Amino acid sequence: MGTRADQQLLIVVSVLEGRHFPKRHRHKIVVEARFDGELLATDPVDHKSQPDFVTELAWELDRRSLYQHRLQRTPIKLFCYAIDSLSLAKESVGYIILDLRSVQETKQTSKWYPLLSSKYTKSKPEIKIGIVLETDIKPQVEGFKAKEAPPRDGRMIEILPQPALDLNPKTLTAILNEEESYYQIGPPEYCTDFFMLSVTIAFATQLEQLIPSAIKLPEERPEFFFYYTLLGNDVTNDPFSNLMSPNFAPERASVRIRSRQDILRIFLSSQPSLQIHLCCGDRSLGSAEISFAGLLKGDKEINRNHVGVEGAFPLVAP
Repeated sequence: MGTRADQQLLIVVSVLEGRHFPKRHRHKIVVEARFDGELLATDPVDHKSQPDFVTELAWELDRRSLYQHRLQRTPIKLFCYAIDSLSLAKESVGYIILDLRSVQETKQTSKWYPLLSSKYTKSKPEIKIGIVLETDIKPQVEGFKAKEAPPRDGRMIEILPQPALDLNPKTLTAILNEEESYYQIGPPEYCTDFFMLSVTIAFATQLEQLIPSAIKLPEERPEFFFYYTLLGNDVTNDPFSNLMSPNFAPERASVRIRSRQDILRIFLSSQPSLQIHLCCGDRSLGSAEISFAGLLKGDKEINRNHVGVEGAFPLVAP
């Protein structure tokens, strides 16, 4: 039986609505929340004076980890972005910091939080947020009980092997199951194992070499960030302003996948390399390519082992 320290909890952040935002008809607005290296986000909504987010974001951890995070004063960071519907340029418009030490296991009244370092200094926008700690209740599995064997009737029971699926890699796609928050790859009746695909940008160096004298950067303090797509999801890290000494926390973006090992290998082998861009505004200053082939080397079973690709990858100017 697990101890109280091992009890699984959920930190639930409710991003409800905004107020005092300027209207930007060509733009959508999205809130990305980062905690313990995990990135979650609301759906993009219209950039109007009172945007309706109405989204719950949740992180799972045990009580021991919660205690450690509180000791270390680990914050929950919420970043607000405006996205141009035509160019898809992503613009930081402010952020909010939530103090984990104030989170309680009883539901509290949601509060209005002002955007810090807001781009909209005149209107002073705010977002209404609720935060609560919940016990993560999972259905208990009944203990094994021996049962009397049924009388034999002389028939043989045939144990069928796992079916071989003849799938075309070109038509194999990742389909989002919004209700269960995972991507299905392969026929759902046969592909029932769960996997986690994660990307972490840990550090960067010598980024200033990507900026030739001919490139004009914004006169005001420019912001740089890394951008990539993971199964169609746009991901950015915290912006930073110093290319000589980039300072950002390592962050992990993850997607859950429901598939089967052989099918997942086929899917990954058919995917183009992951492209990670260093950006300033809507301009890519350089990109690095990481092949998924490194995940497929050897005979390791993906669902029983941590399989990863690590290294320093060069950024190449466009």
